Amino acid sequence: MRKSTVAEYEARVREAIRFVLERLDQPPSPAEVADKAGFSRHHFGRVFSGAVGESIAEFVRRLRLERAAHRLEHTDQSVSEIALDAGYDSLEAFSRAFRSAYLMAPTDYRRSPSRHELRAHSQVHWWPDGRRSAAALTITQETTMEATIKTIEPMRCIALRHTGPYHLIGSKFGALFEWAGPAGVPVETVLGVFHDDPGSVPAGELRSDACIAVPPGYTLPDDTPVGVTMLEIAGGDYAVATHMGSYEGLSDAWARFAGQAVPATGREPAPSASFEVYVNDCTKVPLEEVRTDLYMPLAPVGAEV
Repeated sequence: MRKSTVAEYEARVREAIRFVLERLDQPPSPAEVADKAGFSRHHFGRVFSGAVGESIAEFVRRLRLERAAHRLEHTDQSVSEIALDAGYDSLEAFSRAFRSAYLMAPTDYRRSPSRHELRAHSQVHWWPDGRRSAAALTITQETTMEATIKTIEPMRCIALRHTGPYHLIGSKFGALFEWAGPAGVPVETVLGVFHDDPGSVPAGELRSDACIAVPPGYTLPDDTPVGVTMLEIAGGDYAVATHMGSYEGLSDAWARFAGQAVPATGREPAPSASFEVYVNDCTKVPLEEVRTDLYMPLAPVGAEV
């Protein structure tokens, strides 16, 4: 692990945390936090969640609930006012979120308060005087995931767009293969391409493509279904790591990849799409042997991101 690079990443993530804590009443957007901490906007959400253990939205939501719990105990501010300050438009929504976090209604908490800190891997909590322990960031911890740097040539792919949560892309692969097999498409590699940062873009607006890599010069037949297009994945340097096991673990794998493994390469992510390659057929090997390779593009050495 390159200590100087990891230390730099750690310092920038801590700057992001400080910035968010200062702006709880008007939370900054993920893009603003990325700019403040000097990260690429395109991948910052994954870097933050990988290092801190929460997305920026989850981090803000928890800290505001902790502040609300403290105010319920130590002030006579109305529950409705506290709910608004916590970012909730209705008392019902606030009560539901508070009950989920503290296992009691806000009015019950006011009568019988407990510790306001909610469980958090980062150990960063809200306090009225700002006191807190140093953040426990996973970026500095050892991980079983290691990334290497690989230079790839551009890849031409047949693609079918999916818009929505990334984990629901499976139906698009089903539709793509249902057409590709009978159409005689020469399948070289199967991959998923992810265009947006899930920490910055609402889940319903995330763009991804179910893809089949094809040989150079391949063109789509005249009877290609609507929605199936050609897509080129840029060549260049990529950080690459491997996830073994169920596809259900890919979200956590991407967080560890972006928050720990990529910083250890000493390189900065580039503002372009990431992708994952499905190395073997999940229907033909045991679950623990399912292999997915994660690829994150890297900026040229010394380039600003």
